[in-house]
Amino acid sequence: MLDISFSELLLCFLVALVVLGPEKLPRVARGIGRWTGQAKAYMRNLSAELDRESHASDLKQQMMDARRIFDEESTAMKREFHGAAEQGRNAMSDSLPAADATPTHSETPVTHTPAPAPRAADVPSFSESKMPDKHV
Repeated sequence: MLDISFSELLLCFLVALVVLGPEKLPRVARGIGRWTGQAKAYMRNLSAELDRESHASDLKQQMMDARRIFDEESTAMKREFHGAAEQGRNAMSDSLPAADATPTHSETPVTHTPAPAPRAADVPSFSESKMPDKHV
């Protein structure tokens, strides 16, 4: 920063003592100290803010790069899926005419006749059933 040696600092102090006098020198020294402290704090805050901003801009750039890569990959995958779907459609359309040529139904028509309802004489009664009696 500033390259001030001890002898130069002592010379500045002696000139200030002669010019300001012993009564005002402590008050001025406190003011200068306060001012330099505030300047250091301001510079420290400015440096921290610049670091945060540069970090934020780096993160924004990384997010933009990631979004671009994601968009490119999703577009490529959509193209692949559409191509595979088209190939599937073509394969199905090629196999459908061959499937239509083979008969799927038998030549003789099948007629369904309802089964006759059971007659009362065919249904056993409870007295005729051969179930053993359960008496405990």
